[in-house]
Amino acid sequence: MQLLEFFFGLATATDIAYYSYIYSVVEPAQYQRVTGYCRSITLLGSAAGSLAGQLLVSVAQIPLLYLSIITLVSATSAFMAPWFLPMPGKSLFFHKSQGTEGEKPVHQNSRVPMDKAEDPESKVPLKIDEVTMVSLYFVLCDLFICYSCPALLAWSVWWALSTCGYFQLVNYVQALWEKVRPSQEFEIYNGYVETVSTLLGALAAFGVGYIKVSWAVWGELALCIFSVVMAVAVYLMDTIRNIWVCYTSYVVFRATYMLLITIAT
Repeated sequence: MQLLEFFFGLATATDIAYYSYIYSVVEPAQYQRVTGYCRSITLLGSAAGSLAGQLLVSVAQIPLLYLSIITLVSATSAFMAPWFLPMPGKSLFFHKSQGTEGEKPVHQNSRVPMDKAEDPESKVPLKIDEVTMVSLYFVLCDLFICYSCPALLAWSVWWALSTCGYFQLVNYVQALWEKVRPSQEFEIYNGYVETVSTLLGALAAFGVGYIKVSWAVWGELALCIFSVVMAVAVYLMDTIRNIWVCYTSYVVFRATYMLLITIAT
């Protein structure tokens, strides 16, 4: 079980890198819609895997070893796929405005082209360590500017805590279900529950991109209300040791999280 949780946590951590890549190849205006597409496809794949696993165990009586082999093959295929993705054309952090062809960059407080105002020494190629220090300097400056905004700071804190809580619950909910209803003594329906929760989450994530709502106005209220719903769902799972309450609360929690994380984007 510990080895399982280690590798599952490692796999879910790559979710951050994946979305960082996606956001670097699309325009900011498309972030919410692209997030809806990506999360919907990911959840549909998860739902298909959960349903197939449950059917193979319940109906076909396939040993769990074969499910592990199928999972290993799927993970290997997923590892190979990103190598064929195109490289981003720009950095997610360092953006350079593309002007018209032949146009020279102009300083913010001057009409003089920058190449005329530069010191000749600035054209000397930088060493690798100097490039690293300059890049680190710009990252720190950008970090300071971004998190000087209280709204962005609050949003970042919410995102970090909600994502951490989501992965924590998803990683260990199977252990809770096993404690409430041992699989050695009762028939379990964990795969069906995963299927339903992922399908509802996919519908929620996909639908947000097409809802005509000013999230700049209503976004904070939606985050507050649905965050309370998620907290209540987790509380019910922990306190009411009934498997059907746990299943229902899990479905509500996961679908609500996918809705919120897409809105927050």
